[in-house]
Amino acid sequence: MEIKGANGESIVYDGSTVAKFRHLGKDEAARNPASTFRDLTFSQMTSLFGKVKNPDEWDALLAMGSFMSLTVDAEGKAALERLAAELRSTAG
Repeated sequence: MEIKGANGESIVYDGSTVAKFRHLGKDEAARNPASTFRDLTFSQMTSLFGKVKNPDEWDALLAMGSFMSLTVDAEGKAALERLAAELRSTAG
């Protein structure tokens, strides 16, 4: 499962590890075992003056052995929520 975010970044889950890639998949920034998953949180992006961005964008923070962040749209947010559910189900 690959979740693409803004600026050429992505998070990839291969069934046993979760990896963060930068530069359109050319640079692996981090890789963690799926068993280290702890939490997933979102904060909605706002403009300089505090208005919600249009289209909606969220900053996602995936807490694992290390922290992975990704800026995503509504589709990416839903995909990250599915990934978190999958990681929770395999952990327990």
